[in-house]
Amino acid sequence: MFKPLSDLVKSFGNESGNLLANRYQLINQIGKGAMGQVYKAIDKSSGDSIVAIKFLSQALLDEKMRSRFETEAKISALLGEQSNHIVKVKDYGIGTDQVPFYVMEYLEGDDLDQLVKKKSLSLAKFLFLIRQICIGLECAHNGILVNGQLAPIIHRDIKPSNIFLARDLQKQTIVKILDFGIAQISDPGQGTTQQHFMGTPEYCSPEQMAEEELAPTSDIYSLGVLMYQMLTQTKPIEAENRTFQSWYKAHQENIPKPLPSYLQLPSNLESLIMKCLSKSPLDRPQNMGEILKVITPLEREYNKPNTEEKLPIYSTVKPINNNEILSLQETYYQSPWPSDKPRKKIVFPCLTEAQEGAFSSLWTMLEPNEINMFQPKLTLCFNHFMFQLNPHPMILWVNLLYNRSNEPKWLPCYLDLKTEIGHQISNNLVDKGLYYILLFELKKPDKYKELLTVKINEEKNKQLQSFIDKSLSIRGANQPELSKIALKKQFESVKNTILAAINKSKI
Repeated sequence: MFKPLSDLVKSFGNESGNLLANRYQLINQIGKGAMGQVYKAIDKSSGDSIVAIKFLSQALLDEKMRSRFETEAKISALLGEQSNHIVKVKDYGIGTDQVPFYVMEYLEGDDLDQLVKKKSLSLAKFLFLIRQICIGLECAHNGILVNGQLAPIIHRDIKPSNIFLARDLQKQTIVKILDFGIAQISDPGQGTTQQHFMGTPEYCSPEQMAEEELAPTSDIYSLGVLMYQMLTQTKPIEAENRTFQSWYKAHQENIPKPLPSYLQLPSNLESLIMKCLSKSPLDRPQNMGEILKVITPLEREYNKPNTEEKLPIYSTVKPINNNEILSLQETYYQSPWPSDKPRKKIVFPCLTEAQEGAFSSLWTMLEPNEINMFQPKLTLCFNHFMFQLNPHPMILWVNLLYNRSNEPKWLPCYLDLKTEIGHQISNNLVDKGLYYILLFELKKPDKYKELLTVKINEEKNKQLQSFIDKSLSIRGANQPELSKIALKKQFESVKNTILAAINKSKI
């Protein structure tokens, strides 16, 4: 005979020192779902940090549900390490009376369901949230390693109550996807066929309702319903009643309602949402990348003032006359080599504010004879961006000064995408599509000797943007040096390839 979970909680939360797994002191229940209950707790083995613990419902204590619960914990643990937009699972165990539990990060905030019930979202807020949801789902769809192969994860229950709007230490909103309790792992060599229906009918794709083979496009249909609801507080498809049969018919046959014209949505966004709601999986966007291609530039456009407010322009150099903002040319002309940088042959990136706006640049010191070799009229500059996602998101920004008469000069530097300045410079490179290289003569720090203007072509601009987008979904391990080592090895391996391609071109 099992004790009620409430009685177990009392024993684990009392003052006698009785702890769950000799570690966790339960405080109070904070949530309840179909598969179990969630409690707030203190982790006594980790500096009394606050965590959340989910217990499998005692009514579901059979081997099948135990296995599903353990799978949910494993999926969340693996994905939470890869994406900051998926709830992080820290521990798994079996408690008193053989009740399984897993330990999650404790989140302050509300779920999306509570927000949407209060009001429909502004377009700026919608884009801010949906981009993060897409990044988290993209991580899940990219999959986890199963027997050495990537196996996509299909959530199967995307809905407002499974999207949590957490607040980070700076009180900024960060989206977390919850509840992978009915998620399916796709066998890399086979499709994912449901054994029986599981999900929330209002949000399920036609193929999920029909218990057919599932792909990530099934989650994309659910996302379409979610997006429609976030903007209108209504659902695009309504059923005659709340029975499974009525919802099955509605998703199979009913045409989604058009988005209200008063919303005045960008045409590409409206088209995207309706495409997500297509009956056939083949007619929907095939992956989250296709959706992010529309959402990301719109989010940058509509949230630009907020972004600039959160991330003020940072400059590592100031002109001599710093009581006024000068033109970019005058700012560079009056800027000496920074006093906090050693006067030797180094390369560092910089973001400088001028009348024309903020601009990125690379500063370097060279020998006098090298400066003479690479005069602007005689020199071509080739840029190359390399990216390392794990264990720390890092860009290696490589520049090559080249003319046929001299040895090529490599100017590599790193942009740490877990730092504010690294993100600012990376985004500025994308926005401006150009930057400057300031060449200082060694031991003459008063002003630059040569100034080079370098453009970023469209292909590399898109590549750089993709690096930035991917970095937002990664929970950094604070190991930048490991990523730098990996990037340095990649760089050494492609140097000759880059030079060979340049020599073959007509310069």
